[in-house]
Amino acid sequence: MRPIIGITCNSLDSSNSISSSYFSAIENAGGTSIILPNTRNDSCIMDFIGLIDGLLLAGGVDIDPLYFGEEPRPLMGKIDIDRDYFEMRLIPEALKVDMPILGVCRGIQILNVAMGGTLYQDISMSSKSILKHRQDAPSSYATHTIDVQPESQLLKILGKSTIRTNSFHHQAIKEAAPGLFISAFARDGIIEGVESTNHTYVIGVQFHPEQMWFNNPPITNLFIRYISAAKAYRQRQKRDEI
Repeated sequence: MRPIIGITCNSLDSSNSISSSYFSAIENAGGTSIILPNTRNDSCIMDFIGLIDGLLLAGGVDIDPLYFGEEPRPLMGKIDIDRDYFEMRLIPEALKVDMPILGVCRGIQILNVAMGGTLYQDISMSSKSILKHRQDAPSSYATHTIDVQPESQLLKILGKSTIRTNSFHHQAIKEAAPGLFISAFARDGIIEGVESTNHTYVIGVQFHPEQMWFNNPPITNLFIRYISAAKAYRQRQKRDEI
């Protein structure tokens, strides 16, 4: 059986929605994806943990700054209060069982916040930001360069220390959470990748690999390695149940 990947989603306007490109990327890499509807029911959250073999934190709107100890600033955008609550409860439970996690764009940000880090509510608040991080080019087109750090898990996955990526964000990590290693930077110093030093496969990227995998082998490998980690997790869980 293919590993089951639970993908978090938006819940604005009373609907659960996410781009179908995530499903395509997961299926191509050998997984089966399901949407995890936002809920405040702790029993349902634990049921999700028991059901899935990997957690994909998808892109979306801004994160409520109250979760990282700040008041809202004028450039903060829309927030999804139900999704914030759900992911802030779901992520720690997934970390407890060493479930593979892949965070994409908003996903890297909520992962960082859930683990104790902070964000720039808008990257203009960072003295580092001089590049355009919200492109107008097609979503599959890579518009800026990131430098991947030596000895990082991300470098082993991508196979390149320098790679170009797409970019669709106005928030970014300010302070990385304890236990998160910064694995990639944009050329202006904005954090583009993190990974856990305490878990088997917990990786976040600021770009959108689900929009690039079909014509970019290093990005394709990000999903292939993620699904491989989910398969291994599934096998570990089976052994634990015996």
